[in-house]
Amino acid sequence: MNYVMMKIRQCHIISVLAMLVIGFAAMSCSKDNDPAPENDEALKAEMGNVVGFGAVSGTPQGTPFRLPDGVVVDGTITGDDCADAVKHIGSGYYVTLCVALRNDKDQAITITLPGGLIIVSETTEYQHGVVLETTTIVLPPKTTTRFALHTYCGNANRDAADSEAVYTFGPLTNSKLLERLVNDLSRKKIEISDYWVDGTTTQAYDELEDTIQTLLWLITDTEESMDWETFENMYNQLLNDLPNK
Repeated sequence: MNYVMMKIRQCHIISVLAMLVIGFAAMSCSKDNDPAPENDEALKAEMGNVVGFGAVSGTPQGTPFRLPDGVVVDGTITGDDCADAVKHIGSGYYVTLCVALRNDKDQAITITLPGGLIIVSETTEYQHGVVLETTTIVLPPKTTTRFALHTYCGNANRDAADSEAVYTFGPLTNSKLLERLVNDLSRKKIEISDYWVDGTTTQAYDELEDTIQTLLWLITDTEESMDWETFENMYNQLLNDLPNK
């Protein structure tokens, strides 16, 4: 991963987030600070307060994810551009992972990596990865398949994944805000394979990836002072900027 480009993009995303905060804060100053509706209280409570994400300590929580019988991780999941990958799947930039899965069965197996799956860094130095759209890959029989899994960063102030970062498959998130984001993005065209041309991504993909990363950081790294109305307005504006399927 190009470290300079990563820093440029990260600064750009943080700048966009800051400008959105200022803009919507100004808009909401003229309105009453009404409390969030009761059915939004669970979502509101998670703003910048999801365990294991942003600056919140702990391990990401949720339902354990398990690979199907006969499929195992071959070696170690690391962060990198994964130059020898047979395929690029998922969506994201800062947490791009090299994954090798071995199929010990006599028949091909289709692996589904569901939206909301967390790829957990083994240290607090590196960002956790968040799968935000369900993606699949077919594993031929009796073969190890190496692929690049693109995911989004759940910790804005940690280092992006590189070849020194080691990861494991974590849980399916139980965060209501993250679950809502996954559901909302299921109607958007965000899969990297739709924007992969001549061995690289298009500008359209880079732009939508920045928007999605800003959306995720709005959830995981937002400031405590942000009110619910501002959060929702920013969330919906960013979501509307993404292309539909």
